[in-house]
Amino acid sequence: MNHPDQSRRNRGRRRPPPRTAAVDIWRTPAPLPEIEPITTPPDPTAALRSLGPPPMPDRANAAYHFATVVERAAAIAGALALSADLIDQAD
Repeated sequence: MNHPDQSRRNRGRRRPPPRTAAVDIWRTPAPLPEIEPITTPPDPTAALRSLGPPPMPDRANAAYHFATVVERAAAIAGALALSADLIDQAD
């Protein structure tokens, strides 16, 4: 009797992944944290500029466009925070 080699038979089989614990999706969630006022940054492009010039041709033009997008996103975020009365008025 020819028995196929054990290693050849098991070569294509994979072990099943370990079972994860079941999660109750209908549980009561934890309470949300208190809302803190938001302060607007004086220079929203500071983090972008700290990365240095972009590694691409026409660096100055690309950096200008990236900075414009970041400034616009910061303005929109500030407007949304102001509309929800979340801007810190201490300034």
